[in-house]
This record gives sequence, structure tokens and C-alpha cells, in this order.
Amino acid sequence: MKKLFLFILLLCSQFLSAQDNAINRAMARFDYHAALQLLAKEKPSANTDMLKAQCYKSLMEYDKAILIYEHLLQTDSLNIQLLNGLADLYQTTGRFYKSDRIYRNLLQLQPDNRYFSLALTGNLYKMKDWEQTLAELRKNLKTDSLPQLLSMAGDCFWQLDNNDSAVHYYQKTLTKAPDDYNTTVKLARIYLQTQKYEALTSCTNAYIRVDSTNKSVNQYNGIGHCYLQQYDSAIYQLKRIYNSGDKTFTTTFFLGSSYYGRQDYYEAYDHLTEAYEKDSTNLNLIYYLGRSAIFTGRFAKGTAVLERGLQLMTPKDTVLYNYYQNLATGYSRWEKPTMAMEYYAKSLKIIPESKLTVYKMATLADYALKNHKQALLYYNQFLSMFPKETESGKANFEEEIKGSYYSAVKNRIQELKDEEFFKRK
Repeated sequence: MKKLFLFILLLCSQFLSAQDNAINRAMARFDYHAALQLLAKEKPSANTDMLKAQCYKSLMEYDKAILIYEHLLQTDSLNIQLLNGLADLYQTTGRFYKSDRIYRNLLQLQPDNRYFSLALTGNLYKMKDWEQTLAELRKNLKTDSLPQLLSMAGDCFWQLDNNDSAVHYYQKTLTKAPDDYNTTVKLARIYLQTQKYEALTSCTNAYIRVDSTNKSVNQYNGIGHCYLQQYDSAIYQLKRIYNSGDKTFTTTFFLGSSYYGRQDYYEAYDHLTEAYEKDSTNLNLIYYLGRSAIFTGRFAKGTAVLERGLQLMTPKDTVLYNYYQNLATGYSRWEKPTMAMEYYAKSLKIIPESKLTVYKMATLADYALKNHKQALLYYNQFLSMFPKETESGKANFEEEIKGSYYSAVKNRIQELKDEEFFKRK
């Protein structure tokens, strides 16, 4: 009987071992669906639950994995492995405020743990809490100036509109990691925005010595040379990426502009035409393309393009009218009636039938400028814009003047005439 019991125990042990091996083999070959099916047959335990959570996480079924971690933590709330795993899942699913709370708790448990400190920093960075990220970065950079941390500091300063500090940290990053493409592009972007073209070509040249095939870096380099009027160098860089398939607006525009700057109008025309097909509203492009077309004998095309440029540069009458009206209002409230009158007059040229504009000019002349003679001219012009009052059209006339200051203007005209009459006596 004892031998039979030992035999059964041995068989069970072998079965369990085979089951464990099957789970391990399934996970080793990344067949997480199969692993979950095998785990479902296992007796529930913390170990099998952890394996299930790992499978769910690998299959991007994060919510199922989170539920398992949260359940396990109910009975083991200080388990560092569980806390860190849950924080990682919260971060992956964008629940940064929850992962932030866990990382801070972990740092209370292990204040000198560098991993948790870096995890908290990364989480704050993903939360876009730039000030807090910088505060954590300063602590981390005291002990280790990792390129990744330096680049993150540069990002934070850039987001906070502190370009000088951003450039400082990006430069420090590239000193340690000259092949860092992302940081090179970020630094190049700042140099381009701040019109530091020498620095732009310098930093991109340094990266090109490491990797001469990167399209974005070559594009920035070509743009820098174009702005520096180093057209041959610009054409060399931009032509390389153009020939490799980069036909974007930026590449074709600056390649065409470089040929234009070198007065090679035939090449300029071809590339600027490509750019124009992608954006026909860029005024610099329109100017270069129009001139290139004319200088290559394409007179109809050149003049048509330049005419379009003029149309784009000249605001529509309705836009101008609104601008003039608002400028006039601003100067009037600022108690600068002369300037207000000037802009009301400009708006009246665009919409001469505007009764309200004439009325505003009349009241400005009357009360602000104290020019009663001019006020009378505008008051009378205002009245003349209404139809004549007749017996047959009386109803229409009354409807027209309703809410139009018509009666008030007639009364004010009479007042001004009376004042003038008494002055003469």
C-alpha cells in the first residue's frame, strides 16, 4: 500500500512538472495564449496569477493584468515587485497620476533606490509636468550625467520657453552621445527658429560625420546653408535626399530656393514648381517661382503666379473694413479722435453706404473734436442716406428710420444751427 501511494505521488509530481514545463515552453516561444490556457487549469496561487499578469501584459491586455496586480496587493500591500509592476502598467495605460503615487510610495520605502527615482522622473516627464521633472532631474544629475537625462532636461527647458538652457543641455547630451539623432534634430530646430544658421550647420555637420544618411539632419543642414547663401553646399545636401525619394515641400522649396540664389533659374523653376504643387500660398515661394518662370521664358506662367501672390498679399475688402472699424474704435476709446476719424474714413471708402460709420464720424466731430461745422456735414450726409419722406412711401420711410438715430440726428442738427445762430447775434 505504501509503495502504491509513493507511486501515485511520483506520478502527480511528474504531471505537475510536465505542466510547469509546458507553461514555461509556451512563454519561452511567446505563445501567451497557449500559456494562459495552461494556467487556467492550474490551482490559483500568487505565482500563477503573476504569470497570468505577465501574459496579459505581453498581449497588451493591460486592464486584465492591472486587475490581477491590484488583487494581489490587497493581501501583500508592501510587495515591491507588485507595486513596481502595477506602476509600470499604470504608466503604460496613461494613468500617470496613479503611477506617480506608487513611485513616491516606493521611494519612501527605499529612498536611495536609483531605479525608482528614475522611474518617477520619467513618469513626470510623460505627465508633461516640466517644473517637477526638472526638480527630479537635478537630483539625478548630481550623481550621474546620463545623456538621456541631459536630453530630458533640454526638453523641459524648451517646453518652458527657455531656449538658452535647452541648448546648453542638448549640447551636453551630444558631447556624450554624438550619434543621438533626436537631440540633434531638437537642437537644429531651435537654431533654425532663432536664425542661428552657423550653429545649425555646425551641429548637423557633426552628426553627418557619424551618419550621413539621415534625411532630417541633411535637410536641416541644407536649410542652414541656404540661409547662409552657401548655395552649393545647400544643393549638395538637399539634392542627396531629394534623389533618395524625399519630395516634401520643405526639401523641394529650399532646393529650388538654393538654385534660385545661384541664379540657375531652370533648375529653380523645376523644384519650385514641385513645391508650389504642395503649397500654393507661400509668398516667398510664389515670388521665387514667378521670377524663375519669367527668367526662363515662361512669361504667362510667371505673371500668373505673381498675380496670385498679389491677391494673397492684399486683404479682402471685408477684412480691411473690419480692421479699420476696430482700429477706429480703439483710438476713439483711447481718446485719440483724430486717428479714429482717419480709420473711419478709410472704412467708409470700402463700404460707402455704411450709415453707422457716417454717424460715428459725425458724433466724433461733434463731441470729441468740437468741430461743429464738420459734424453738420456728416450729420447731413447721414440723413441723405435715407429715402425721401413722401405720403405714398411714409410706411416704408418710418420702417427705414426705426432704430437708426434719424430723429436724434435731426434734433442735433437743429441744436447746432441754433447755437450758431445765437453766436452770431
